[in-house]
Amino acid sequence: MEKRQRGRPAQDRTALKEKVLTVATGILIEEDFSRFSIDAVAKSGGIAKKTIYSFVANRDELVGEIVASWTSRLSEEGYETLGPATSEQWSSPLKALLFRIYRTALSKEAISLFRMITSDRDTRTQLAATYNRNGVEKAVLTLSKLLMSYVPVEMAEKPDVEAISRAMLAWLVGEPLRRAALGLEMPYDLSDAEVKKRVAACVDLYEPVLVSSLRLDLARI
Repeated sequence: MEKRQRGRPAQDRTALKEKVLTVATGILIEEDFSRFSIDAVAKSGGIAKKTIYSFVANRDELVGEIVASWTSRLSEEGYETLGPATSEQWSSPLKALLFRIYRTALSKEAISLFRMITSDRDTRTQLAATYNRNGVEKAVLTLSKLLMSYVPVEMAEKPDVEAISRAMLAWLVGEPLRRAALGLEMPYDLSDAEVKKRVAACVDLYEPVLVSSLRLDLARI
């Protein structure tokens, strides 16, 4: 006899989690963290609290899931499957990933959360580590994995791709994020063409490091 499946189908669970995160994001961005709660998300979204607790243990973890849902967009296009790169193969994946990181880290929602964390001590104490783990560190890890996929197997001493990734993201994302937090710049208002120019400038700036560390010919990028 075939066993009956219990609980919600995986597809329904995925859609329900997306709804929880959408509602939670709206409340978090529109309110401050002190008024953000599981109860508020449940009431606003018409979602049972026990359903929300089936995804997260508390509101801090819910914020982590919100940020993680943003950085999950970075893993598109299967960069892990790329083999050794020529300059033509390199250009598209690297710039495409940096473009996605820029759009994710400097979205209106991400900047609002960053401001919230940096402007309020209590919020910073509770959320800084969660924000860093689910946001910044995932971006660094994703870029590092891409860079490492281009390192020749025969290289005896592997380059510090994490340090290179952090330096590139500090230039591409860190400074605009600081200016956005001060209200001097709104990076999410830039057109795709303008973001692509910034990404290209970042690659050009770090080309000597990438060439010397990864031994690649990037002259045509």
